[in-house]
Amino acid sequence: MKLRRLSALTALLTLPLLGAPANASDDPIAPALVARYNFDGGATDGKISDLSGRGAALTIRGAANGQVSITTEGTNRYASFPGVCASTAPTCAKALLEAPDDADLDPGVRNFKWAASVRLTTAQLSGNANVMQKGVANAESQWKMQVTGRTGRAQCVMVARSTGQTFSALSARPVADGNWHRIVCERTGTTLAVSVDGVAGGRVTLPATVAVDNTMPLRVGGPNFAKDSDMYHGQLDDIYVQLG
Repeated sequence: MKLRRLSALTALLTLPLLGAPANASDDPIAPALVARYNFDGGATDGKISDLSGRGAALTIRGAANGQVSITTEGTNRYASFPGVCASTAPTCAKALLEAPDDADLDPGVRNFKWAASVRLTTAQLSGNANVMQKGVANAESQWKMQVTGRTGRAQCVMVARSTGQTFSALSARPVADGNWHRIVCERTGTTLAVSVDGVAGGRVTLPATVAVDNTMPLRVGGPNFAKDSDMYHGQLDDIYVQLG
């Protein structure tokens, strides 16, 4: 499965890596891969290395003995997150991956793309499952990818800085079926769109002035360790972020 996914990323890895402004703006730049993680190298001292040459390592964080494990399946390696917690359990194991705030991950009003390969079932949904995000909806601004708890469909979300306006694009079909699916979220000009396995899904129009720029870390697998956090309970692979 990974070999097919990697072929789609090869072109991205050859893009010129141009410097990003210190602050998010509307300055035109060529598309550049600014973070990528495929888990093939495993974890070293609790960290997953970035493969783009521009991003920071992901640090494994856990609560209540929660762990992110690197699972080997044939020639493929991927990240596995703690399972759904029983409603009667006094504590729930939780885990996520985190990279520090980085200007490259704050697109402002520029074009932006974020992608991940997911595998989970409906039984692994306990509400929405946050695949990856930077920022939170009620503070500053946000970009996010999640799998919805009600329908198991992929959803791409942007929340505008200053105004708090929320824009979301939803996939046409569920992805919570136990198979690997490639989800791509992309903001291009005034359009936010989602695709699954190369098939276009929903799209929404957003004002050209919508900016996403915050001081929050990049988080993969969950927003935080609060009691009702929208944690991800399946497997993830081949995560990347492209700016411009």
